[in-house]
Amino acid sequence: MQLNNEQSAAAHYQGDAKHLLILAGAGTGKTRTIIGRVLYLVKQGTPTNRLLMLTFTRRAAKEMLMRLEKDLGPATKTITAGTFHHFCLQIMRRIPKAFGVEDRVVIDRDDSKSLVQLIRGEVVEKKHRKEFPKAAILLNYLSYAKNCCLPLSEYLINFTELDEEFCALTETIGKRYELRKAERKYLDYDDILHLFVKGIEANPELAKKIGGLYQHILVDEMQDTNPLQWRILQALSSANLFCVGDDAQSIYAFRGADFKNIHSFSERLPDSNVFKLEQNFRSTQEILDISNWLLKKSSIDYNKQLSAARGSGLAPALIDFESKFDEASWIASDLSERKDNDAKWSDHMVLVRSAWAAKTLEGALIDSGIPYRFVGGTSLLEAAHVKDLLSLCRAALNRTDELAWIRYLKCWPRIGDATASKIVSALLEADSDETIEGLLRQKIGKREEIIDGILAIQSQRNNPSEAIKLGVEMMEQTFMTRYDRWESRAGDLRLLSDLARRYKDLLGFVEAYTMDPVSNSEAESIEEDDLVTVITVHSAKGAEAPVCYCLGVQPGAYPHIRSLGDRDAEEEERRVLYVAFTRAQDELIITRCGDESRTLFHGGSYVHSAGESYFLEFLPPELVSHEQYGYGLALGGGSVLDELLDFE
Repeated sequence: MQLNNEQSAAAHYQGDAKHLLILAGAGTGKTRTIIGRVLYLVKQGTPTNRLLMLTFTRRAAKEMLMRLEKDLGPATKTITAGTFHHFCLQIMRRIPKAFGVEDRVVIDRDDSKSLVQLIRGEVVEKKHRKEFPKAAILLNYLSYAKNCCLPLSEYLINFTELDEEFCALTETIGKRYELRKAERKYLDYDDILHLFVKGIEANPELAKKIGGLYQHILVDEMQDTNPLQWRILQALSSANLFCVGDDAQSIYAFRGADFKNIHSFSERLPDSNVFKLEQNFRSTQEILDISNWLLKKSSIDYNKQLSAARGSGLAPALIDFESKFDEASWIASDLSERKDNDAKWSDHMVLVRSAWAAKTLEGALIDSGIPYRFVGGTSLLEAAHVKDLLSLCRAALNRTDELAWIRYLKCWPRIGDATASKIVSALLEADSDETIEGLLRQKIGKREEIIDGILAIQSQRNNPSEAIKLGVEMMEQTFMTRYDRWESRAGDLRLLSDLARRYKDLLGFVEAYTMDPVSNSEAESIEEDDLVTVITVHSAKGAEAPVCYCLGVQPGAYPHIRSLGDRDAEEEERRVLYVAFTRAQDELIITRCGDESRTLFHGGSYVHSAGESYFLEFLPPELVSHEQYGYGLALGGGSVLDELLDFE
């Protein structure tokens, strides 16, 4: 296997240090280095059955074994490789009594969720059930608290926005959940690590015995390990540890990942050595320059300086817009222009902070007929409340739209599948000269609110934006009882109304957004994978693309306004932006807009209304090509408006 000097020094190390940490910067070939280390150890005489490889996904373990098989052949089958959970469960099943799991049955996440749902129904009063977190979210809280080794009460205070009453209810649910699992002899996903740690920490001889099974333990994505996983590695450190990761890409604290596991590695394991991989194979030097600068601005010493094996390229572009609509429209236009110049859609990735941050962009992509896929959350058109509202519009426009009618009718209390089906059957079987209003009055005469919604939409069929607003007014009460976090969801519907302004009639808007979505019709004429990827930064680890747009890199977003004042949280925010920048191979385009209430747009620079920190506030101008778009003008370098600079 071909390794560069940095990779070779780490993979072929044979010095006195027992444990090795490989700080592998973005795009520096960490997987190649792990595989190189395994091949070297085997060549030096280490039996393959004395090697343990721990990864975060089964897919990652499988890919590494497939690559090793090319060089090691059948001997690869004797290497133990898999996730932390897989490894721990294998051990516990061989000596169940040592871990107290001899009669416990493993349940999957769906089973866990069903159990939490049952307990939630017992604990939460009916008046709170709509706004109280659903079972899946509660299960995440219980899981992350356990993996962070924190009392549930402490986790809820620090990592959620629940009020005091809801925190107390969640704690009660957590206690009952643990009790119910014990009564029914259940073992959930998080119990596997928790009980494994409990067993080996209570019995040092057992820990030494398990650690002694392996001469070398190799760990991938070390920056994503949580406190429980660190305790496992520490307990098994009679073996030699070879841990690969990047402290600058530790961005999952909310899931339990502990930044200190990698950043404080040498302090925790004194008999260790640290290697750095800084030669990047993904990006050009200009992209790495702004990424390196971002880390150097930190009060934390990340102590890394990425250099590009590929050499120089284009300077990153920093583009300012007056509004998020201008920003989204420009990105859509730029993508279309590149496609016209024979670029593939799949060469482009748009990195967003959250699913909500992507929704204006999604509207622009749909308007422009650009095929895309969304990764990392629920996209605008997949959101249930948006589908509900659009079903009202579709039903008002087309009495034969069976699916829309059933969905709309079922939004209302006391209307289930059977009632909805009867009403729809009547609509489909009626004569064409009978009005929808007349038919509905025959079937549901006492439910005026249902009929009023249809009539309101029909009255504004030539004013789509107003039709959407009226639809929201008509359904707001039922939506508020049907969905939690209504204020956030209401924002989606306001956005839908804004998008509708671009259309002359409601039918045109509905067709564009539901009946003929780009992802279905237009994608048929292109290769299946030739799509623009819109992705949240937290879903983008390991992803890359020739052209990357980082959307919304403005004050209040980087760092997020909720993190201000918390040093650890702010630093994780810096790492989130670093991950976003380092996805780009050839071009990095950073966009930001000035229409957030917390920012002021002034002469191409941003002044935070409260004066808080902003990562790009003191960005050296030589690191980027800076342009401004506003009032319909593109104020880039060489603009004729530059002639005004000499005016006195």
